[in-house]
Amino acid sequence: MRDNEQAAQPATPNEAGAARDYRIRARRQESDIITSFELAPADGTPPPAHVAGQYLTLFTAIPGLGETKRNYTISTAPNGDHLRISVKREPQGQVSRWLHDAAPAGTALKIAPPAGSFVLPATRTRPIVMVSGGVGLTPMIAMLEALAAEKASVPVHFVHCTRDGATHAFAAHVKQLVGALPNARATFFYSQPRPQDRQGSDFDLPGRLTADWLTAETPLAEAEYFVCGPLGLLRALVPALAKAGVPAERLHYEFFGPVEDLFDAEGEASAPVPASGDAVEAYQAKAEGGFARDEIAEGLIDSAADAVVASDRDGRIVMWNPGAARIFGFSEAEALGQSLDIIIPEPFRARHWEGYAETVASGKSRYGAGDLLAVPGLTKDGRRISLEFTIVLLKDAAGQVRGMASVLRDVTRRFEETRALKKELAVLRSG
Repeated sequence: MRDNEQAAQPATPNEAGAARDYRIRARRQESDIITSFELAPADGTPPPAHVAGQYLTLFTAIPGLGETKRNYTISTAPNGDHLRISVKREPQGQVSRWLHDAAPAGTALKIAPPAGSFVLPATRTRPIVMVSGGVGLTPMIAMLEALAAEKASVPVHFVHCTRDGATHAFAAHVKQLVGALPNARATFFYSQPRPQDRQGSDFDLPGRLTADWLTAETPLAEAEYFVCGPLGLLRALVPALAKAGVPAERLHYEFFGPVEDLFDAEGEASAPVPASGDAVEAYQAKAEGGFARDEIAEGLIDSAADAVVASDRDGRIVMWNPGAARIFGFSEAEALGQSLDIIIPEPFRARHWEGYAETVASGKSRYGAGDLLAVPGLTKDGRRISLEFTIVLLKDAAGQVRGMASVLRDVTRRFEETRALKKELAVLRSG
């Protein structure tokens, strides 16, 4: 999961490696709720190279909050001059509110190098369909700018969903970019158009985007699909596109939304929703020792030591932390939305899913009270590893299981050492 604004956590610029000093060079209001910030290195040198669709890590020191970091999508194509982020203002979002309300041109920031794999294919031979909801359009803007800059000849279809004209960011910019391409079109959906919003001019279709519309209006058999937005949008479209025959290598998606939406069972494409950082930025009362529960939780989740993996009730991965990427080899973008089968060796899958289904149905697990389960795991490169893990069941107000979160530790070395000792003991006893 990559969000427009990552959850707050204690951080220092040194944690990001080569973080550099930047300044906000200019700002521009894109809609009633989204503002863009043009960022330039403070020393006047060019910013680091990036690929359209990537994100940056921004460090801020906010009075009363201390050092924090946020991940924001870079909403402009590479230009050798500046970076740009486009931030949705959240009522409870401390960093987004600070940027909107208290960060004028000239404000100093520290920014770590761009990262992320949600990018256009290196070779542009297929039609490209970009589908976004709310602030999920930010990587699509960068991609569209890149395609316009290179005068791409492949068919491009930019599809964006928002509530109404007041929340519609980059409307004129998208139309200009589409007009500069030889084979491009844009379609805008307004879920709740205002009386002054004109169909055929401001937007194209009222209501919500559906998979049936995409099936009828886009080239399923050929196109590369990029989908970004709240989880409801992804749930409504990504499985349907896959079922309609779009293979995994042509179906790219990222989740922008609040952590609690990871286990929202509705599955309906929705209007723009808060980014995950904003959903948890209102810290709870400080625990003993001066740390908020959210600070501790975020620190553990963002650790590269142990894997923290969450899945929905169907076993699809909805959270994948740096520890999981380190242990299993799959990046966050590669893992999200995939079945847990990607980390389970084939001979053990039937048994795993039998237990998983039983746990979902019963709402009980024998591994959540301190008992460790030792199981084999599978890495991206096909290696078998040994794991120990515990799980926590995530339930709704009615007590129904909505998903599971696991903490997994790689104990392969210890397992191999123990096995070797057992063999030595067996040899000694037999002699």
